[in-house]
Amino acid sequence: MLQCRHAQEFSFGPRALKDALISTNPALQELYAKAFSSAEKLFLSEAYNPQRTLFCTLLIRTAFDWLLSHPDAPEDFETFYHSMLTKKQSFCQKHIYLQPIDLIEEPAGISLLDSLRSCLESFFLGLRVKCLPSVPISSIRCCHRQSQDSDRAQLHADGILTFLKNNKPPDALCVLGLTLLDLYPCETWSFTFGKFLPGQEVGVCSFARFSGSFPQPGCTTLNSATRREELREVTEKAQDQPLLFSVLEMVQCCKVTCHEICHLIGLGNCRWLQCIMQGALSLDEALLRPPEPCPVCLRKLQYVVGFKLIERYRNAANGS
Repeated sequence: MLQCRHAQEFSFGPRALKDALISTNPALQELYAKAFSSAEKLFLSEAYNPQRTLFCTLLIRTAFDWLLSHPDAPEDFETFYHSMLTKKQSFCQKHIYLQPIDLIEEPAGISLLDSLRSCLESFFLGLRVKCLPSVPISSIRCCHRQSQDSDRAQLHADGILTFLKNNKPPDALCVLGLTLLDLYPCETWSFTFGKFLPGQEVGVCSFARFSGSFPQPGCTTLNSATRREELREVTEKAQDQPLLFSVLEMVQCCKVTCHEICHLIGLGNCRWLQCIMQGALSLDEALLRPPEPCPVCLRKLQYVVGFKLIERYRNAANGS
């Protein structure tokens, strides 16, 4: 990868950050005033404090960083608010569903799912998280290919997304598929950490590349059997090479899961400050992504879920 000589700051001025958070719309300013206590507003105001210490400015580290590859206009709270007017539902009566795919059979499966459930119920305080029974990848009509940089098979995310859309529980706010198999979104991409269907509230993410046991680049090839037989063989091979996770690697799994579910409930990628909603095109970028949202994205999340900031952070600090 081509490295920049020094990491360069990618920043907005205090006024732009304040407007992104609070808005210039009087109605949204009033909504902000009513939604947060004085202490919570002081915390959020760190977004536009030039001497801030709680939230960090974005950095560009390489010529291939996500920020340079996706020069989109950043989404402020006002833009988000208007996009959600036709979408916002009674979230307290809905559930986040996790759909393991060939995951529960892995040695790391049960503890990983328990950790994810606990993390999500803290991150999205007030929403319930349910875990569906694991389904074998062989039961999903899904294309696959040989990975370009390892000796493992990759699954095309679209087949999984179609399966999740067709099997979405009626009380689901969203459904996120979880797999230890590597994913790719299209033929021109080497891999993806996750993908979602806009407007369908279903997504899928892979934890494969967060494991220290993920294989280094190799040069094996798939055999010439039928597609179904190939898929059975490569998934059995993956099960014979289970991916184990350290505590730090588990944190990365939690981060990508929270990131994808934020997409499913309406949040876009973030370009304001360092944030869990930053995009990532490489493992390095994903690892450097912080585990929490910036103030702008935190306000979006609070608007959708309805938690109190103090209660959310107290709950996280208590580990419950």
